[in-house]
Amino acid sequence: MQFNYYFLKQLSKVLGPRLINLRITAVFSQNKDELILAFEGEGTEIFIKANLDSEASLLSFPADFARAKKNSVDLFEELVGLKVYSIRQFDNERSFSILFENHFELLFKLHGRHANLILFKKEVIQEAFKKNIEHDQALILNDLNRKIDQSDEAIVRESFDLFPIFPTFDKHIKNHLKSAGFYDTETPKTKLHILHELLDQLHEKTYYLTTIKDIPKLLLFKPEGKYEVYNDPIVASNALAREFFTNHGVAQLKNKLLGQVRKEIKKSLSYLSQTDAKLDEIMNRRGYGELANILMANLHLKVNPADKQIELFDFYTNEQITIKLKPHQSLQLNAENLYRKAKNQAKEVEMLKKNIEAKQQTLAQLQAKELEIEALGDIKALRTLTKPNPTQQNHKETTPFMEFSAGGFQVYVGKNAKNNDVLTQKFAKKDDLWLHARDVSGSHAIIRNPNGVNIPMHIIEKVAQVAAWYSKRKSDTLCPVIYTPKKFVRKPKGALPGQVLLSKEEVILVPPNRTALD
Repeated sequence: MQFNYYFLKQLSKVLGPRLINLRITAVFSQNKDELILAFEGEGTEIFIKANLDSEASLLSFPADFARAKKNSVDLFEELVGLKVYSIRQFDNERSFSILFENHFELLFKLHGRHANLILFKKEVIQEAFKKNIEHDQALILNDLNRKIDQSDEAIVRESFDLFPIFPTFDKHIKNHLKSAGFYDTETPKTKLHILHELLDQLHEKTYYLTTIKDIPKLLLFKPEGKYEVYNDPIVASNALAREFFTNHGVAQLKNKLLGQVRKEIKKSLSYLSQTDAKLDEIMNRRGYGELANILMANLHLKVNPADKQIELFDFYTNEQITIKLKPHQSLQLNAENLYRKAKNQAKEVEMLKKNIEAKQQTLAQLQAKELEIEALGDIKALRTLTKPNPTQQNHKETTPFMEFSAGGFQVYVGKNAKNNDVLTQKFAKKDDLWLHARDVSGSHAIIRNPNGVNIPMHIIEKVAQVAAWYSKRKSDTLCPVIYTPKKFVRKPKGALPGQVLLSKEEVILVPPNRTALD
């Protein structure tokens, strides 16, 4: 309610005698939507700080103010050096102005989210602090004075419809009228009595600082719950600013930081859960090495080349076992394929364990940070946590691509043709696996492979589904996707963005699926 007409009327009345005959020495801004005015004279220095953003539109009057050496901009320079000779409060309007020498007038138009400071000379607009409020450019000063008949006779004539007569009544005043029974009585005399009691209270020099829905508020009538009482509108304004920018600011910043770190904790827990499940599935699966050993023990058997499976004695369990075969390959070649899978599986298990350990360390750090934020109550200490850590930045690979994770492998997908070129030509390494939907335009995708391992086929299939989705074949039931090590991909001279040539490739048929890597 600081920008309520009845408070501003009292504020401008108190402010006037303090500013008259002082000269304005500086008008500057060093934060978005914040303006500082400095006045000096007769051994006095006064500052007005106007915060005009959508969340914290308020005025305060700090005892001193240290101007920043950088990121500070001078505004309304024509005013500097001019003497204040009057203050004008507009009738029934949430605005007042400071009048200076040479016919200059600085309007404080305090309309909540549309609050602004506008400089006039001879009632012609010269400059506005916030230039994006279009209708301010057509504002006429004298039109701000609204002379309204607010007599009892006028109120009765309007059948007690108060708001055309008192357009400055805000929702707090309306609620106060309701709680006082104004709308419950039909008796004109009682209605007028309630209204006059309210008006008397609005004109009293008593201001209540309270908190409503966790936001500091300055009211002109006694609220429920806890509150502080002030009798000077300038002191009350400073108390409101202090409460908003310290206690409320701390709570807001703390909640923001906690929200961010808890989101990361949730993501880490989800990653650990999925990766643990994947590791358990691999560890509980029959080992490829054991299957290969069983095949090697039966090389003497004759096998039909077209057979897709074989039933053999499992000397590990002393039971019969059915082993899948690749048709038209000998038992020895099938065993070699299984030994290769066993080797890749061991590497995958090792990578998953490393990723789990690293993520557990990250989770512990995040949980420690959560406790640290909860314990902090100082705005400066909290702000230090919003600054990026250079050490962490150096270790984190930030990219302009879509990023995913698949079984411990990092996956990157291009966003457009030029982005594809950057991904393939500058970002990808020779042993990374490169994927692309066949014969149509679409995103390039790479699977990071810093250790040069054989990437498991189930990983390739998932990434291929995403590559298929980000292509012209996204609506097809099945899409052929090319995959090959990046070292076999080159860009010919003069090729269009995203175009490449391959010297070696394999193809996999997959259904397009945007969420295959979620």
